Amino acid sequence: MKQLLLSLIFVGSLVSISAQDPNFSQFYNNPVYYNPAMTAINNGMTFRANARNLWGPIPGRFNTYSGSFEAQSIFKMGIGGMLYSDVAGEAMLRTTGGYFTYSYRPVDTRNVIVQAGVGGGFVTKSIDWSKLTFSDQLDETLGDVNPTSFNRPNYYRVSYADFNTGLVFRFNGRPSRSSVLQQFSATIGSSLHHLSEPRDAFLGDDQRLPMRFVFHGNTNLLINDLIYAPGFVYEQQNEFRTFTIGMNLVNRPFTFGVWFRNRTAALSFKQYDSFIFTAGLNLPSRTATSWRVMYGFDMTISRLKTSSYGTHEISLVIDMNDRVLFQKYVRKRALKRRYQCPDDFKGYQ
Repeated sequence: MKQLLLSLIFVGSLVSISAQDPNFSQFYNNPVYYNPAMTAINNGMTFRANARNLWGPIPGRFNTYSGSFEAQSIFKMGIGGMLYSDVAGEAMLRTTGGYFTYSYRPVDTRNVIVQAGVGGGFVTKSIDWSKLTFSDQLDETLGDVNPTSFNRPNYYRVSYADFNTGLVFRFNGRPSRSSVLQQFSATIGSSLHHLSEPRDAFLGDDQRLPMRFVFHGNTNLLINDLIYAPGFVYEQQNEFRTFTIGMNLVNRPFTFGVWFRNRTAALSFKQYDSFIFTAGLNLPSRTATSWRVMYGFDMTISRLKTSSYGTHEISLVIDMNDRVLFQKYVRKRALKRRYQCPDDFKGYQ
């Protein structure tokens, strides 16, 4: 009965509320998804893959997958692409999107980077009406035995163009030799998604995808050969809000982290959601500068904790330094002058 009620809540949400974008606990391993200005913020070329399984025991599938590519290009530019797929319920609601992202650095010095970015793509949503169960089909004793009065539409897919933009600031430095802090890097940025608020509803012409605002930041501190990497991300989309804060500790090749997700930035325990624990490996490779894999478990502490049994997430990141698109068309010496920012923290920013 508990699982049935959860399913009904989800089905009702398809009609009664606006859509909400899926999110990732390891947001730092999926930066382009959150901000197009993060495209190639780390010099070189990067491939990323992310998979998230939300509330496994609940009937149906709530899975999100994403893959992205980003590369440093000539003339202070970055070029990237991203694909993602989200499944909510057993063949109920599927969202698939593909985006192209572009970034440019108006400020690029040894210690400061200012980078702006834009992204554009195409999204398709589909639904299988035959898999939906409505409240008038249920009998309190016999279960799903009644016909529904809901008139299923003939169409099952909507598609739309989508656009986003963002801005990022990065500061790098090396304190004096007498300091225990050997090096630091701080990044802060914000982005706006769904700028045109496209229509994405199956029912009602006035239903549109609300704009999403993201504000994020992280710092990497190198102390005694250990990297302390605190960070946060705040997301707001219509009435939905979520705030994640925590820190990873990197002792190569191992990474461990503890994070906390709340529904508001005020960290009110009345709005708590989950604790997030992460563990990973970062290893060198013959074909790449490094690759890393990280696993995360969201331990639900809200009222859903007795039914959801947490969320699992895994990410794979492959970094390749010194790879620049179209570099053969410019002098290498000139290219190096354009990208002076140190990348000792490559893979942790």
